[in-house]
Amino acid sequence: MKMKNKEEQSEIRNKVFKYLARREHSRYELYKKLNRKDYDRNNINQILDELEGKDYINDERFARSWIKSRLRLKPRGPRLIKKELAQKGVSKSLQDRLIFELVTEEKELEMAEKLSRKWLKKKRDNENLDKKLYRYLSNKGFSGNISMTILDNFREKNLL
Repeated sequence: MKMKNKEEQSEIRNKVFKYLARREHSRYELYKKLNRKDYDRNNINQILDELEGKDYINDERFARSWIKSRLRLKPRGPRLIKKELAQKGVSKSLQDRLIFELVTEEKELEMAEKLSRKWLKKKRDNENLDKKLYRYLSNKGFSGNISMTILDNFREKNLL
């Protein structure tokens, strides 16, 4: 038997606050988590609308926090960060705007170089290192231009 509306809404609200206490979430992430728990979709949307209106849920704040965390803790290129944000339901226009604002070319180069140095330390075979490094950076979401810049810099320093 279905819970009464007010009881279910209260339970949904409590769940959302529990999730948000750990970290920021996008509206889409919260919807998916709540929907898996078999709550009524109208109740889910009503509570999410209410909490979004009160600024407890804010996709821009979530995306900004996600990007900053990625830059600091788990460096990724803009392409991969955008993919992750899209999977979390963040609009393309918001992704583009925040990536442009928060990920400078200088920052992207710095992250790519850091990842490349870490990757090179683990490599034992020297065969096709430049191609492998290029592919590695591409898989981490960095553009071809950034990857080539890193390869050129490493060749100049005889690291490749």
